[in-house]
Amino acid sequence: MDIPALHSTLRDRFAAGAEDRPIFTSLNGDNTWLMSFPRPRDERGKTGKIFYHVVFEPWLAGPASMLSTWIIYIKLGAPAAISTVDQIETLITEIENAAAGRPNQSSEPPKPEGDKYTGGIDALLVGFHYSDHLHEETLRMFHKAIPFIGSAEVVNIVKGYNHFTTIKLIHNFPVSATSWQSPELHPGEPLPAWIRPIRLPTNRELNYCLAIVWTHRNSGGVETHEAIFQTPHGTLIDAEPLQAFLDSEPRTKKLAIMNPLKEGYTAGQKLALGVKSGLELYRKMGGAKYWIPTSDGQLIYQGLVMRLLNVNDVKRTLDWALEEEAQAATDETITTKLERPSLVEVGNGQSCILE
Repeated sequence: MDIPALHSTLRDRFAAGAEDRPIFTSLNGDNTWLMSFPRPRDERGKTGKIFYHVVFEPWLAGPASMLSTWIIYIKLGAPAAISTVDQIETLITEIENAAAGRPNQSSEPPKPEGDKYTGGIDALLVGFHYSDHLHEETLRMFHKAIPFIGSAEVVNIVKGYNHFTTIKLIHNFPVSATSWQSPELHPGEPLPAWIRPIRLPTNRELNYCLAIVWTHRNSGGVETHEAIFQTPHGTLIDAEPLQAFLDSEPRTKKLAIMNPLKEGYTAGQKLALGVKSGLELYRKMGGAKYWIPTSDGQLIYQGLVMRLLNVNDVKRTLDWALEEEAQAATDETITTKLERPSLVEVGNGQSCILE
């Protein structure tokens, strides 16, 4: 839904006393998101906010390059719908006002006060260290006091920026672990204990999975753990960390997978695994409530290395993957019983509520 429709829906939910649910907004039509998680009731009074707002892998303007723009150069195929930090702050204010049933009064985004940050962004989260995920030009647009959380490779690079004052680590999930709630697997404060990003690596650098677990009490007061699986290049479903996480306690509800539909090729080798990989992940975990395509926008590849390696993307659809799955099946009765994933495509600058 577009932003006005989101505001209307949030106001209707407030009026009906509906349970608050996560809101994901695509900021650039590719892999940059505003992830807004409902706060526990006791935190709302202390902070004056209904949601905890995470900006995920911000790439808002300019190209992503490595070494030099004439060697490796990647550009968004269309401009980010939300391309400045002020626009993110305005969006957060509008979400908070709508969710609280307040009139949406126009106001200027908060101005930095030296080392003090008074805006609405609660954290920055980056799971991968390539420049189209870890975009230095964009990251330097954010106030240095906003907590930054990243994988080990990301953290090593970001420390060299000498920009952010609080940097925390996303931990890899050990194959020997039996619980994802182990304290040492949480990045630590100021990230709240009820949000937990955990990295599930594979033997291929690009094909990791990031699990984000949101713990909350449902409308009946029962503690619930809902997991989002973010895998921008597709993952390997036989990887031991993934299996260990799926087997770990307490069990999680599979809220969403975030996996691209398109495939990405480099020198003829498929490195971004696309919709087939997402469907395999969906089947392995026994389904998820939503499939949200991510890292699925049109990108422009330029530069000497990109041309020599013939880097290119191939668009795919869920229907195509389901047809391929059916043709590969040896038992027709099995494929007729397989559930069709609920695909929710969120356009550039649009939002979805994960019910």
